[in-house]
Amino acid sequence: MTEQVALAVEDGNAEFWALGGETRTVTGARWIRNREAPLVGRWNAITRLVGDDPDEIRQVLAEALDWIGAPAARLYAGPAMSQATEAALAFAGWRLREQVVEMVAAGPLAVPRRPEPATVRRVDGDPDWDALHTLLRLDHEEEDRAEGRPPRDEEYTRQCVLAHRIRSAHVNYWLAWVDGDPCGFFSSWPRPEAMAVVEDLYVRPDRRGRGVASQLLRHAVADARSAGAGPVLIRAEVDDWPKHFYRRHGFRPVAVTRCYEPGPGDVR
Repeated sequence: MTEQVALAVEDGNAEFWALGGETRTVTGARWIRNREAPLVGRWNAITRLVGDDPDEIRQVLAEALDWIGAPAARLYAGPAMSQATEAALAFAGWRLREQVVEMVAAGPLAVPRRPEPATVRRVDGDPDWDALHTLLRLDHEEEDRAEGRPPRDEEYTRQCVLAHRIRSAHVNYWLAWVDGDPCGFFSSWPRPEAMAVVEDLYVRPDRRGRGVASQLLRHAVADARSAGAGPVLIRAEVDDWPKHFYRRHGFRPVAVTRCYEPGPGDVR
């Protein structure tokens, strides 16, 4: 992977997460916060951290956490972060939470053989947002069951939907409908002459295996490229099956991003 691709991935993620929120750049690092969704980690985050002194990093991160002011604040160690900086995190009281594989589609997506069964429409109006809320809640509950943890509070889902509505000034949200029934969603962020982003693909369990996810993916990627973008970025947890689905459709793995959270030893 070239340095140019690494920076494009890291910048694309950070700028995408910051939509609808606020950012600061301090000693090269980017701080992101969203006051409407303090429970959602990726919208309250630190990226592009630099430095190799654990004490200095501890101080910078303490200041960042104070500014972000969110209980779910996260730090993302993307492909452009040096190993020395990430090693210093081990002494700064932060612990690894999850790893995500970054995948990029530079060319056309593969077309599945099965017919397209769904109608894909942009989320527009309260009934559509209510439908998205219902599906997003199912998604959150399914994720929590799969990871063996108690279900997240409904407030988490409410904050997500509220932030999505604010972010819809920049991000397009899509619902898939089959026989008049909303059964899946996805989102796309078109960017002129830059790496675009698609995120949060979900299809209700009873509608899986019928081509709905493929149709949502193709629709969102086409929209993401509508402003002139070529490469499109998507993310998948390293230990989950969607990475194989995306690869079958033409996405290529290019990097791994590690997500850290403040540990018990964090001192603000």
